[in-house]
Amino acid sequence: MSSAARSITRQEIDAACGGIDLPRPPAGIHDVGDGDFDAIGREFLWNLVHHAGLQPGHRVLDIGCGVGRLALPLTAFLDRDTGSYVGFDVAAGAIRWCQDEIASRYGNFSFRAVDLRHALYNPGGALDPLSFAFPVEEAGIDLAAAISVFTHLPPDVMAQYLRQVRRSLAPGGRFFCTAFFLDDAVRARLRAGTCRIPFRADDPAFWQEGHVDYPGAAVAVDLDWFLKAAAQAGLAPAAPVIRGHWPDDAGGEGFQDMCVLRPLDPAAAAAAEAGG
Repeated sequence: MSSAARSITRQEIDAACGGIDLPRPPAGIHDVGDGDFDAIGREFLWNLVHHAGLQPGHRVLDIGCGVGRLALPLTAFLDRDTGSYVGFDVAAGAIRWCQDEIASRYGNFSFRAVDLRHALYNPGGALDPLSFAFPVEEAGIDLAAAISVFTHLPPDVMAQYLRQVRRSLAPGGRFFCTAFFLDDAVRARLRAGTCRIPFRADDPAFWQEGHVDYPGAAVAVDLDWFLKAAAQAGLAPAAPVIRGHWPDDAGGEGFQDMCVLRPLDPAAAAAAEAGG
């Protein structure tokens, strides 16, 4: 694809991805949620291009990459000589499949299994997520993505991931994430009682579990808290949050909210940290 990535249309992405000659993961290897595997991967590739400025020569970090739903379309987008991809996940079987079927064919793609502890997805994990360092060099990434990751993390782990994102991003880099963000307007929408996840409109806490009996299955967090945690990590919004339709299936570009962050300059980051 052309380096003029911002001019690429959805149709061009669909056409390029339609030529991907790679197997698709077998059913049951890892839960990637509802919807068409290929269509959702292409949709998020388009989001990265048009909302986060992804370019073919970028170095990409895929946080919680799963079984390659984003990696597969990226094989048709990233330049094999100048672009690169690193993905990591707690699902060892999914990572093995990605290593065998994607990294074996694309030398600029790599996948890491990390035994991070998670209440739902990896309760016996040996690594504490609060001290986990992303498996990339400092300032070694142009674009980091966390798709359906912050929707499963408690706030203290979110804050640690934001710090690691900032450490990983090169100057001018971008971080694209999806989340369930709470504010007064969202809580008003939740009061209609049509949300597919049982979040509680009148819960006064700054975060909540959607399924109290299954910690980590669905997590919502106050947008104000998230942006403050991002600022303390040295990140700021690159554009307004793009709202999803998760609260009531009304409007929204996708199901989850989408947010793009950029690194703060050192002076602004220091001021945000001091104000924390």
